[in-house]
Amino acid sequence: MWVSRIELTDFRNYAEASVVLDPGLNLFLGLNAQGKTNLLESVYVASAGRSYRAASDADLVRWECPHLRIVVDVERRPSPARLEISYSRDGRRLIRLNGTERIRGAELAAFLNVVMFTPDDLALVKGSPGDRRRFLDLEIAQVSPAYRNWASVYGKTVAQRNALLKQVAAGPPAKAADLLAPWDEQLISVGARVIARRAEVIAELDRLGCEAHRRITGTPGALAVRYMPSVQFQSPDVQSIARAFKDRLAELRRVELIRGVTMCGPHRDDILFELDGVNVATFGSQGQQRSTVLAVKLAEVEFIRAHTGDQPVLLLDDVLSELDERRRAHLLAEIEGRYQALVTSVEPGCVEIMPPGATVFTICAGQIHTGEVAADAVPSERCAEHDSRQAGLPGASALAGGNAGLE
Repeated sequence: MWVSRIELTDFRNYAEASVVLDPGLNLFLGLNAQGKTNLLESVYVASAGRSYRAASDADLVRWECPHLRIVVDVERRPSPARLEISYSRDGRRLIRLNGTERIRGAELAAFLNVVMFTPDDLALVKGSPGDRRRFLDLEIAQVSPAYRNWASVYGKTVAQRNALLKQVAAGPPAKAADLLAPWDEQLISVGARVIARRAEVIAELDRLGCEAHRRITGTPGALAVRYMPSVQFQSPDVQSIARAFKDRLAELRRVELIRGVTMCGPHRDDILFELDGVNVATFGSQGQQRSTVLAVKLAEVEFIRAHTGDQPVLLLDDVLSELDERRRAHLLAEIEGRYQALVTSVEPGCVEIMPPGATVFTICAGQIHTGEVAADAVPSERCAEHDSRQAGLPGASALAGGNAGLE
């Protein structure tokens, strides 16, 4: 699949903009705060139904405007799709397929899959367990609507169970057990399915990530991606996990009543990255950490392709400048001729390292120009006078459909 056209109305700093894309590599040049990241964000919204960096839909609407509109045309098998997203500041949302059929945000991934690369991806290795769980959940949700639902239900169950734990803590243990029983049952039932799916996916990422790491580094070093569940199980099937989950909850009951929180389950899981048996987050160099992240993101690309039968669109937001020459060359070699990629950069010199046939655009003050536009070709005040409210500031990210309990 690939995106052939993007139309934006009152989205972030774009009043009116449209761009026709190439099925290969598309490079967007421009100074900071001109709209490069916002353009990539619009494609992400068309895939996920929500932004990866805004706290609410209202944050996406251009300053002092009532609503926004995003239209993305996708070339895909068996037929093209036009995705149209409209958000209003008052909270109204409308998503249409091919101009008529109304669909939910969770259904967008069936028509457009994307993989986002940003400088913040280092948080995958160096960040919190919540960062790693969020990455994993977003990835699985792109290929499994059922998982998205499980994650949402599980998060709500944890929140309600935590509230009940605080309420019953002062009462007799027998009464607490009776009141918690139905919540325990739902926690175990849904949580076991989440854990089983995560274990299955991480096993795939382990294999794909190791292969990608060897390609991009040119070294025999073995990258391992390991699941660190808070519930220890003997077999990764749902029934075995459910039994282990139930036993662990029983062991932790007294502590949970004291603390008023659910002490085990998918919301306490983590992922460990090892290079030749060494923890990359703790002992890896910055170069090794970047190679690990790059390998895992490329593994994500292959995972989505394998499970959807189509190539995802790659969104690379100012990541080339974060990579050394060798890693940059390997990344571009992985992309060239295989995927559509939208790449942003503040460095005009990036044009020189692009593969032959790459299409170049310049973005300035929410306007998209075809080709590499000289700095003096656009009035400087248009590029300089940009309010951060229009350019868009990063906010909290969450799994589309609600998944706070898993973070």
